Amino acid sequence: RLSWKGEEALREAKSLLEAVGPEVYKETGILRLALNEKQEKAFRQRAEEREDIEWWSAEQCHVFAPGIHYLPGIFVKSGITVHASLYLKGLWKVCEKGGARFEQRQVALSDLGAFDQVVLAAGGGIRLFEESRHFDLEFNKGQILVCDRPKFWQEKTSLTGKGYLAVSEKQDQCYLGSTYERNYHTEDPCLGTASDLILLQASEYLPAMGAFRVQGCRAAMRVTSSKSYHPIACQIGQNLFVMTGMGSRGLLYHGYLGKALTEMMRSA
Repeated sequence: RLSWKGEEALREAKSLLEAVGPEVYKETGILRLALNEKQEKAFRQRAEEREDIEWWSAEQCHVFAPGIHYLPGIFVKSGITVHASLYLKGLWKVCEKGGARFEQRQVALSDLGAFDQVVLAAGGGIRLFEESRHFDLEFNKGQILVCDRPKFWQEKTSLTGKGYLAVSEKQDQCYLGSTYERNYHTEDPCLGTASDLILLQASEYLPAMGAFRVQGCRAAMRVTSSKSYHPIACQIGQNLFVMTGMGSRGLLYHGYLGKALTEMMRSA
């Protein structure tokens, strides 16, 4: 199912990626496996509807990625893998050239009254601001595993099944993801929990889990609205605007919502 404003958001995201440069992403497609009959039916239909999606038999998928289970799927030719860390560093350089300045300090929004307009753009850290009470937000912990790239996966394409295998900017590294933890003891990375949850779900499409030597894990908090699947971009005060609640779709929506919020601020 296409995400809300998915095509518009993807166009804006690609525009920003191109502004940063080709070294921060791979536009090499994504292979998505069908793990059950319901998915197979939906994927076949999607392949018939869209020119950039091909239906692949189990044999085609296995030839493409010899280390996976024999499962059919779709190859999304327009799929993009973004190297998030490189992208964010590059995006800041673009902003800096445009005149943006970065200052790191601990503040309350009430300290910023002298500014014409203030934007609260935050993920899990939005809980530190009293203004977050305006929204019924939910938080869950997401973790990924950083692994040695197995020899059977030499493609520059990422793979999704239940979770995903994402290629890295480093040739010998990949990422396995991800967890959605509503109950957790700490927001810090927890290698034991991440390994147990991610390797179990990945085994549904990757039988050779021993090929993934785990180097470590990373963790962050996702923020979503409990009232809607849509992210939040709105005005909540005379000069205060908020952008949050993107869940795990920040890379998809950040450009689209940033542009929409800019227009909102100009109108105000």
